[in-house]
Amino acid sequence: MARKENAALHNADAGSIRNAVRWGLLLAAVGTIGFRIPRLISEFRQWRDALGAGDALNADTWHTVLKVDLLAGLVVLTIGVAAYFLLRPRTRVAK
Repeated sequence: MARKENAALHNADAGSIRNAVRWGLLLAAVGTIGFRIPRLISEFRQWRDALGAGDALNADTWHTVLKVDLLAGLVVLTIGVAAYFLLRPRTRVAK
């Protein structure tokens, strides 16, 4: 019996592992968005420059690239926030 108690003491708490995964996924999502922001700003500037130059084909290309990168970032952030809320600790119901 003492062996089982010892094993329980040395095992990590399932709640703490779940919280670590929860916060890790959220941090990864926010980090990914933070990494993409400079590129999004650059793509936005390229698109605006192409619009100002009257180059419709180049402007359309930059607009498409901008939309795709923005959408990908939003999908990553949505998954991170959803995982954060879905993995939150459940409250125990008193019996």
